Amino acid sequence: MSILNDQVHDVALSQDEDFRPWQMIEAQHLICAYQSNKLPHALILTGPLGVSKQHFAEQLAFFLLCSSPDAGRACGRCKSCLLSLAGNHPDWTNIGPEEAHKVIRVDTIRMIHQRLQQTSQQGGNKVCIICPAENMNENAANALLKVLEEPPADTYFLLVVHQVSKILPTILSRAQRVSFALPSANSIFDWLKSDFNQVDIEHAIEQARGFPERVKSMLLESDEVQFDYDTLIELMLGKRSGYDFAAKLDQRGATSFLDALLVLFARQSAANLTESSEELASLDAISEQQRHEIYALAINAKQAIAQNANLRLLIETFLQDCTSFFQTSHD
Repeated sequence: MSILNDQVHDVALSQDEDFRPWQMIEAQHLICAYQSNKLPHALILTGPLGVSKQHFAEQLAFFLLCSSPDAGRACGRCKSCLLSLAGNHPDWTNIGPEEAHKVIRVDTIRMIHQRLQQTSQQGGNKVCIICPAENMNENAANALLKVLEEPPADTYFLLVVHQVSKILPTILSRAQRVSFALPSANSIFDWLKSDFNQVDIEHAIEQARGFPERVKSMLLESDEVQFDYDTLIELMLGKRSGYDFAAKLDQRGATSFLDALLVLFARQSAANLTESSEELASLDAISEQQRHEIYALAINAKQAIAQNANLRLLIETFLQDCTSFFQTSHD
């Protein structure tokens, strides 16, 4: 989809994606309506923030634009699907504010209306997603209302709404509402079980209070900041570029990296008291005093991060110091 202005956005889909497990009933209902030529030209997708309403809209758009749908799903192979997957389908428009909490302006709605009046470039449907639709200012909402009163042919409007009370009653009357509630824990688990382990999913569901997108975000965040012991030791031995590693860390990642190192040294101390650990054997080359000094450097680095120090320089210098300890122990 070509960009028209700063409130019109591209979206690229993963070919492996589908409707979420808790969205299947609604998806099947709408797809059957479309196949029976009974799908309304405008849908309002409502529900709390974080239940994948925008994802549902995107998957439905993917289906509506497919030229050869298969068993109620987009085929993923036709030219139209390939354009959708690449994020540049000419008949798919996504509207949203350029920044969170900003309004969607009337000129954007008018411009999209003019575009949708034109013949489909791919010879099929045209789809417009507005998210979040309640961010339309009064003039924009009234302009959309006029479009919905006389919608362009073969055009579908998918309005993603977090707060339905902010939508004009006249717009509500011209669209079919599809509501999504918080899914069950089992549905969230079915969605994530192939990528994360059961214990982590259950913990994230509890922490995120059952909001699925937040559950996934928490799991991804947790996964991103895990550092295996081989990686930590390679960094401290200078076998992996500290410069390249430090350049990829944000504040949370840098703090988590230092925490992982502290855990590593705590395990080393425990290993010395009990039995040898193969994965910690490389640390035996440095003295107890040097381990304490590295531990102190890690604590100081964490404090510096909290004071907005230069992350890349801080972590790179820290790793250079660690490397020097190991080099000294082998001299």
